Parts: sequence; structure tokens; C-alpha cells
Amino acid sequence: MSAMTNIETNGKSTVSTATIPASASVQSAAVQSRGIDLPLLKLGAAGEAVRFAQQRFIANGYRIGFNGQYGPQMKAAVEHFQRNYGGLVVDGIIGENTWRVLCDGDAEFRRLGRTFRVRFQTTKYPYDVNMPELYQGSVGDAVECLQLRLYDNGFFLFIDGIFGPKTLEVVKAFQRREGLKVDGIVGVQTWRKLGE
Repeated sequence: MSAMTNIETNGKSTVSTATIPASASVQSAAVQSRGIDLPLLKLGAAGEAVRFAQQRFIANGYRIGFNGQYGPQMKAAVEHFQRNYGGLVVDGIIGENTWRVLCDGDAEFRRLGRTFRVRFQTTKYPYDVNMPELYQGSVGDAVECLQLRLYDNGFFLFIDGIFGPKTLEVVKAFQRREGLKVDGIVGVQTWRKLGE
């Protein structure tokens, strides 16, 4: 079995292929292949993934526009966050490490949001960068983000990047609680609720 993975290198996405033996366990395969990644977001991007990131910033006190557009204000918010959170490269790009903190959220994140002020500028980029659809059997950083958001919403589960039976059960419970279609598939509407 081969797995394609995107690897972030100085803001550029490259594709790498890893060969995983068919006999490898799911957990072993997840370690060898990062699986489904979250999209790299930077100035000029637009879509559901940007909308989700904006929801995470807004939920943590950042006063930014909510339009799914990664414009100058969003870039400034990301740079502010990266500069002040600690341990993140300040490049204005939402890559693997910045995504991890956005998905998790904590008191430090919320404190930083209260100190950010940059004027909003209207942008009109093509709306084509989306969050990945996840379902049982998915593995990778996107599943880890899903699990962190579910945990933050009061559900207990392991944060291991593997969409197994327990994650499926919790996704369905979350969908039921939020009045969404209960199908265990994490699509646009489920990501939107998780972003709040």
C-alpha cells in the first residue's frame, strides 16, 4: 500500500509517497504515513478551511472578519498569534504546527485574542480551499484536529489521529447534540459546528 502525504517546507507543499506493508496495523500505518493533512493556508486562500480557522480565532477573542477569505487582516492575526504564542515560526502561514494549536485552543490563545486589533479589508479570492471530509478509517493530522475539537466540546476520546470506532461514536454523538445529520461523516456542516 502506498500513501501520499503533503509535507510543509517553508510554506510550500510537496508530495511524498511512503510504502506501507499491507500487513501493517492501522496505528503503525498512521505513524508511517501522516494520512489526511489539513490544508496549508496563506494570503490569497479562501474556502471552508479558512472559514474554520477564522472561527477558531474568533472563538478565542480575535476580532476579525468572518468571510472565508485569507486576506491581510487574517494574515496579521496569524502572525500576531504565532509571534506571541511561543514556539511557532512567524510566517503568517497556517501550517501543521499552527493548525495543531488552533484545533486545540487554550487559555493562552484566548488571552492573545484580546490584544489584537487590525482593520478589516474586503477581499475576493476564489473560494476553493476546503476542510477534508473524514470518516471511519481516516488517519492523519486532520483526524487529530477533529479529535481535539471533539475533546474541547466535552467528549472523551484518545487524540491519536486515527478515526476508529470510538471517534465514530463520538462524531455521531456530537452531530446528534448539534442537530446535524447523524451519519458519522465529518463534512462541511460538522466542521462548521466544530469550529465554533
